[in-house]
Amino acid sequence: MRFKSALLFCAGLLFLLLAKVKHSMLGYSSPKPFDLADTERCATYDIEVVDGWLTHLGDHLGADANLAIAGKDVLELGPGSDLGIGLYLLSKGVRTYSACDVNDLAVAAPDEFYEVLLNRVSLGLEAGRVDQLRADLASTREGRQSPLNYVVREDFDLVEAFGENVIDIVFSQAAFEHFDDFDATVRSLSAVCRSGAVIVAQIDLKTHSRWIRDKDPNNIYRYPEWLYSALAFRGAPNRVRPNRYVNAFERHGWTGVTVTPVSRLGAFDDFGVDAAFRDRASQMDLLSVVLCARRARKVSGGGSPKPS
Repeated sequence: MRFKSALLFCAGLLFLLLAKVKHSMLGYSSPKPFDLADTERCATYDIEVVDGWLTHLGDHLGADANLAIAGKDVLELGPGSDLGIGLYLLSKGVRTYSACDVNDLAVAAPDEFYEVLLNRVSLGLEAGRVDQLRADLASTREGRQSPLNYVVREDFDLVEAFGENVIDIVFSQAAFEHFDDFDATVRSLSAVCRSGAVIVAQIDLKTHSRWIRDKDPNNIYRYPEWLYSALAFRGAPNRVRPNRYVNAFERHGWTGVTVTPVSRLGAFDDFGVDAAFRDRASQMDLLSVVLCARRARKVSGGGSPKPS
C-alpha cells in the first residue's frame, strides 16, 4: 500500500510538471478530449451535453425543461472549442444565448462542424429557422450583435460582459473546477442573474491528466497546498470539493442548492490523500457532480450580494 501510494504520488508529480510545461508553451488549447476535426463526434458531444443539462433542469424544477427554457436568456460559462451548444439551445427556443470564456478557442471551429451540427438540429425546424441560425452564427463570427453572444475576457468579469439582472438560466460543463476564484464567479453570477434564475453546472472533480485520471482519479488531492500551488497554472483544477461550492452559492443568495453525483468511486481509501481532504465533508468518493440552485433574491447596490 505504501509503495503504491508513493508510486502514484511521484507519477502524479510528473504529470503536473508536464502539464505546467505544456501550458506555458502552448496555452490552454484542448477543452475536448478529442479533435475538433472529428465533426460528427463533436456535434454529438454538444447535443448530449445540452440534453443532459435539460434532464437535470427538469428534475430540479419538476417541470418540462424544454418549456422552461423557451424564451429565456441563457448564459454558458466556458463554452470551450465551439458555439455548437449555443446554436442547439437557440434551436430549442431560448431567446438569447450568451457565453463567456477566458480563451478564444471557438474562433478555430471549422465551418464543416457547424454544418454537421445544424443538419443534426434542423429536424423539425422550419427552413427559415435554420437559415436564421446560420445568420446568427455569421454575425457572431464577424463581431456583430446577434442572439448568439460570445464574449472573451481574460478577467472573466461577467457583470462587465453582460450587465446585471439579465440572465434566466446558467449552464456550465466542466468549467467550475477551472476557476481560480470560484467564489468571485458565484458572486458575479448573483449579479448578472435575475430573481428566480436557475443554474445547472456539471463539475469534474477528478485529476485531469488523461492517463493518471483513470489509474488514480483523486491524484491531485495527494499533495499539500504549497506543492500543488507551485505546479499549478491558470485553469488548472482548483481542487474545490462540492461542500465548498454549496457554501459559496448559499452565501451569495442562491437557494435549494443540490449536488447530484454523476460518477463516484465504489470505495474510497483516504490513504495517501493530503490531510486537508480527509474529512467526511470533502466526500472524496465523488468524482463528478451536477450542482443545481435557484437565485432567490437580488443583490444590493453595486452588484455585491448580501450574505445569506
